[in-house]
Amino acid sequence: MSFLVEHVRQAYNDKQTHVVMFSATAIALYGYDQGMMSLINTNKDYLHTMGLWEESPMVGVIVAVYYLGCAVGAVLFSKIADKLGRKKSIFFSLASASLGNLIMFVAGMKFPKLGLALMLTGRVIMGLGVGGIDAVIPTYSSELSADDSRGKALAQEFQSNIFGLVMAFGINLGVTIALGKWSQWAWRTPIIVMQVYPVLLMALIGTLPESPRWFIFNDREDEAKEALDEIYGDEAKEKLDDLLEQHEKEKDESVGYLDMVTPSHAQFHPTMVTIMCQVNQALTGYGAVSVYGPQIFEVSHLTVYDSAELTPTSFSGSTSAWPNTSPSATTPPTSSS
Repeated sequence: MSFLVEHVRQAYNDKQTHVVMFSATAIALYGYDQGMMSLINTNKDYLHTMGLWEESPMVGVIVAVYYLGCAVGAVLFSKIADKLGRKKSIFFSLASASLGNLIMFVAGMKFPKLGLALMLTGRVIMGLGVGGIDAVIPTYSSELSADDSRGKALAQEFQSNIFGLVMAFGINLGVTIALGKWSQWAWRTPIIVMQVYPVLLMALIGTLPESPRWFIFNDREDEAKEALDEIYGDEAKEKLDDLLEQHEKEKDESVGYLDMVTPSHAQFHPTMVTIMCQVNQALTGYGAVSVYGPQIFEVSHLTVYDSAELTPTSFSGSTSAWPNTSPSATTPPTSSS
């Protein structure tokens, strides 16, 4: 028992642990958004409010514009992260996700004719924020993690993506069973519950340090030292020297998006490997099941509730990834471009 208490005390006072927990919660937000629309898409009141029918192509458009927003938000907030700092970019990303979510929640509530337009607008704005979170959080986390624990930290954070996904499925299923498919609160409740994530994270981000690498990149050495003191304590001086040495080597190297798709550039190969890994993941049908699972299983002549219950089980195997992750796995720190 005393060991457990001591472990909790160390975690409470350890800034690196705080960063991992914060980052994991932010990535859980990303997972929640992935699974949120699964049963909403089949809710009768939702379809009626949006002026749609179950097989309307616009159902898919509402889903798709979110991912368009994610793509734009990832680039936009990455640029903001380089200009204004990681923490400010994360805060603005969370604010965008929160605003978009609120717009989705009120869509069709007072002005039914604007329901579809508001839902589309909310989806895009929320997508911008979530795209920013998904792009900036791994960078921020890796820059504040020790070299020998960076890989494990990132694995833990992205494991929480599955937690958020399953949480969304569970809430959707619970309110649908309790309230029925003709209740507006069976689809509005899963939407507004998501507010817990951005509101909590915006309240906590001020307690975390800024990235020392970003300070060094912007010639703010004193602030970098303060951040390193907060994170590493007695090891701060050594870490600062390492960062300064690395910065000297990298300061004349500028890598842009065009460089990453130029075959002759050194970044082309790792960029293509990363892209193809993501493409292969998408080709497994992961995204289709996370959003359209209930409809896919209904085609197999399962009942609505059997389909909804079966959808979360598609992701249960993902929970085996985190415990087997080696603590020594490392990921090279991301440099600003």
